[in-house]
Amino acid sequence: MENQFNTPEHSHEKQEEKLPPVAVEEKDDAPAGRNIKRTIIIAVCVLIVFYLIYYFMSER
Repeated sequence: MENQFNTPEHSHEKQEEKLPPVAVEEKDDAPAGRNIKRTIIIAVCVLIVFYLIYYFMSER
């Protein structure tokens, strides 16, 4: 059976490959970072709403 850790991703040797063209063209991922922050804020707000609904419905 071939060792599955002989691939460059799992070895301790440096990779000598060049970056793909997509990585060179899109150097700045700032818009993606803003979307992650917005998504986390929306998710927290939705969880708070669900918690409040559960809290007030369980008091009856």
